[in-house]
Amino acid sequence: MFTIKADALSAILDKVAPHRPSGPDVEHLDMVLLDCNRGWLHAVAGGDRTLAVARTTVAGSHWTAPLAFEDASALRGWLESSDHVLVEHMLEDGRQMLRFSEGSAQTTVPVATYMADLPWRSLLRAEAGPPSYERGPVRLSAEDLALWEYAGEEVEVRHAARRAALVVTAGPDFIGLQMPRPGHRSVNALDGWAASVRSRHFLYEGMPYEVGGLYMDVLGAVWRVVARPGRGEEPVVVSVDRSGVVLPLAAVLKVGGRLLPLAV
Repeated sequence: MFTIKADALSAILDKVAPHRPSGPDVEHLDMVLLDCNRGWLHAVAGGDRTLAVARTTVAGSHWTAPLAFEDASALRGWLESSDHVLVEHMLEDGRQMLRFSEGSAQTTVPVATYMADLPWRSLLRAEAGPPSYERGPVRLSAEDLALWEYAGEEVEVRHAARRAALVVTAGPDFIGLQMPRPGHRSVNALDGWAASVRSRHFLYEGMPYEVGGLYMDVLGAVWRVVARPGRGEEPVVVSVDRSGVVLPLAAVLKVGGRLLPLAV
C-alpha cells in the first residue's frame, strides 16, 4: 500500500484516457492498466493505433491491475473530492481488487482479470530506442495530434527504432507510441525509464516468474502473476477468465504441473 496525492493519480489517468480502442469486439482491450513498482505508479492504455504510459512517483510494491475503462472513469470521478488517497492492492475472498480510501471515504475497484494482456514494457523496449537510420517527415492528422492533448504542456514526436511507430514524449514521466497514417534526432526516449521498463522477475522453486506474465498449465488453464511476493510470503496467481480466482502458485503447480510462459 502507499499514499498518493489525488491530483497526481488523476493526472496520469487523464493523460492516458484518450487512448481507448473503438469498434466492435474490443471489450477485452477497453481498459486502463495500473502498474506499480517500488518507485513508480504507471497508468497505461492503448487505442486503435496508440499506446500511452504516464507515471508518478510512489513508494509502492510490485503489482499490476487492469481496470475496465468504465471503472477507471468512475475512480477518476471519485478522486475529484479527495486530497491524499491510500491505495491498497488486495487479494480478498479469492478476488483481486484495488481499494482507494481517504479517512472514512473509500471506493473499491474490481480488477478486470479477464482483460487481454498489454505488453507495454516489451513494446517500449522494442520501439523507443533511437532509429538505426535517418527518416523523412511523417504526416499526422489533427485527430492524431488531439490524442496527445493531455500528455503535457510540450509534446515531442520522434521516429521510433522500427519502421512502423513514432515515439511521443511529454517531459520525463510520459511516453507513448503512435502508428502513423500512410503517407530526427537519434535520441533514446528510454533515458530515465530504466526502472519502469525493466522486467520484474522472482524465483520460485528454481523457476523465474515475471510480474504481469501469463503462464499456462498442462491442463490448458492460463494464469497471470500479478505481484511479486514480499519477504516470507507465498506467491499467488490469478486465473485470466472472468472468475478471477486467486490461488497460491504452489497449489497450481501441484495440480497443473509446470507452468509454461506464454509469449506476447
